[in-house]
Amino acid sequence: MRDPKNPSRATLAMTTALLLGTGLACGRAHAAEPGLRQPQRASVELLGNQSELSAGLPRGTAANLRANWSAQPGTLLAAELLSEKKFGETGGVAGLGLTQEFSEAWFGSATLLGGWGGPNWARKRVDASVSRKWGLRRQFVTTLGGYRALYDGSRSDTGLRVSANYYVNGFVVLEAGSSFNRSQPGGVHSRMPYLAATLGREGEQVLALRAARGTEAWQALGAGSPLMVDFRSTTVGLDWRWWVDPGWGLLLRAEHYSNPTYRRNTLGGGLFMQM
Repeated sequence: MRDPKNPSRATLAMTTALLLGTGLACGRAHAAEPGLRQPQRASVELLGNQSELSAGLPRGTAANLRANWSAQPGTLLAAELLSEKKFGETGGVAGLGLTQEFSEAWFGSATLLGGWGGPNWARKRVDASVSRKWGLRRQFVTTLGGYRALYDGSRSDTGLRVSANYYVNGFVVLEAGSSFNRSQPGGVHSRMPYLAATLGREGEQVLALRAARGTEAWQALGAGSPLMVDFRSTTVGLDWRWWVDPGWGLLLRAEHYSNPTYRRNTLGGGLFMQM
């Protein structure tokens, strides 16, 4: 086991995955306590899912390819490609991220994303954050980040993210945080607080649970449909990562989302490899 005060590549991977905009994606699910066995030099994962929506809305599908590589101690590079179909339109995003440790206590991350498709995918997005580890064992981590996203139709999102992680022991990680967003045109404010827990051990099994309830500034339900503006929504998700062998394993995902207009249930699965 590594000294908990030393850099944790799994913690860096979790932060980079968050900035890449994956929510509780499986890249976050293997966030490990600094004292746990760390991932290999590089990892790749492929995940697909399907969503069933209410209110007569069409079925959604998505395929997500994600990779990260430890270029040197304290430096993590990440890349992601997402292709999906939702509300009858096809689009996606591609992103690159860098997470760098500055000292035993401080590290920072930045990502660039570009997208294509309809109004629900950002054409350009920039994220950045800085994090600090606290405590004798560096078991408490706080993060402050910001982002800027540009969409079709002169729409934009600008916001802040705050979060705190507590590594309870070698098995449990607790997290709480929120995003605070301002969308244009109209200057619509929204916020999305969340709670999450990660249970398990790197190299064996990891279960990640997350719940979020807050407000969204806007959402487009497809070509020709009016925008949903300033509404509340709830998301509950579960990710499971199981190492079949030290070098690879299986991913499973389930998520329920609801707002005043429709409900969405998502199931997905995939594979990951560590080298």
